[in-house]
Amino acid sequence: MSYKHILVAVDLSKSSEVVINKAVSLARDTDSKLSFIYVDASYVSSIANVSTMGLTKPKFDKVAAEEKEKSVLQEELQALAEQADYPITSTLVVMGDLNDTLKTTVKEMDVDLLVCGHHHNFWSHLLSSVRKLVNSATTDLLIIYLEK
Repeated sequence: MSYKHILVAVDLSKSSEVVINKAVSLARDTDSKLSFIYVDASYVSSIANVSTMGLTKPKFDKVAAEEKEKSVLQEELQALAEQADYPITSTLVVMGDLNDTLKTTVKEMDVDLLVCGHHHNFWSHLLSSVRKLVNSATTDLLIIYLEK
């Protein structure tokens, strides 16, 4: 099967290189576009907590801190893209729920393969997002086995 656009979900850890290398190899073989995404699932929007009276200084400071964090994450993701031995179409840092964000991005970017890694350890058995992702995927999904 030939893919047109591959989206690689990375966690910005050392193991991201394994996932990226496999995705690059596949993209090269199929001559497809390749994009990277990092989803900060711990993000809780401050904007949703803002009253209709306007931003207060503490909430504004929190929004500014979150934007700074997003900028740092974007730089890290861009560094991974520059290390890849293949042209990267786009790099996205998105704040929100992992599953919902990936589903939306796959649809908006017309992605036909989502690539992600999966760590095999005690915590992943309890808290794995892969099961939920598999059950809600709207495109082909490639899960790369990662060591602890």
